[in-house]
Amino acid sequence: MSFRRGAALPVSTTLGFAESSDLGPTAGNGFYKRWPDDLALLADLGVADLRLTFDWARLQPKPGEFAGDWVERYENLFAAADAIGISVWGAMYDSGVPKWFANEGGIDDDEALTRWWPRWIERVADTFGAHVDGWIPFAVLPDSLPDQVWIDTWRVLGAGEPPVVASLAAADGYSFAGRRNGEFDVLGVALPTHLADDLAVTDDDLRLAAEHWEQTLNDAAAAAPDEPIMISSFTPAHIDPDVSGRMMERLVGAIDAAIGDGIDVTTCLVEPAIAGPDAPSALVGSDRTALPAADAFLIAPGD
Repeated sequence: MSFRRGAALPVSTTLGFAESSDLGPTAGNGFYKRWPDDLALLADLGVADLRLTFDWARLQPKPGEFAGDWVERYENLFAAADAIGISVWGAMYDSGVPKWFANEGGIDDDEALTRWWPRWIERVADTFGAHVDGWIPFAVLPDSLPDQVWIDTWRVLGAGEPPVVASLAAADGYSFAGRRNGEFDVLGVALPTHLADDLAVTDDDLRLAAEHWEQTLNDAAAAAPDEPIMISSFTPAHIDPDVSGRMMERLVGAIDAAIGDGIDVTTCLVEPAIAGPDAPSALVGSDRTALPAADAFLIAPGD
């Protein structure tokens, strides 16, 4: 399988948090209204894969309910992505939850999460499962996630198609991969930049960061030797867009080196795809112009 270059559409940047969210309301980047043109732009730039988060607060503003208007919006988005050749990975959580769930304890409450999470993902899988090309249940697995939550996740989503990604923070040491061996199809790595986003960055800084990234991919492969590796999130965060572009150049080099070493790195998702109020570092600016990170990372169709 060839290496695929993609991006992420997190709720916070893409839609903003809804009134029904524990973190809302906040503004998004206009994707809500501009999504047909935005998807076409991303495809033209060379985005092959997208991580799309199903916003729990919008789809289920009350326990047991599913908002039909938002179901229709997501279905239309899937149809548009499929028509232009973009594969979509469905995420069930990246940040923000319904207020009613937060009032019961939210993601950090083991009892609340164990009770409500399986019901949420079952509903999402039943409604959208035919449309997704893969599942990334958690954009990044929360710290101290109870094993039972992942056992339930695998029960609902696993043991078949499409593939399920266990997306881990690189600093976690991949102990999860050992405990839950056989209960994911792809090991995801959320790569940190290792660089301050508001300081000058030298070539030596970038070289050291790239060495860290390559080592992280090697560590991931050692933790899950039988599974492919996905970079499930990377943000080239810096106040200078040119520095972000240089980061992406170095990351591409680190990925090429890892693949050259025999590591099965299948996909990299840059987050976010389009800049927003909370995330200026992206592939595309809020004015919908390609940023240096896109020039360094993406390969337009036909090039």
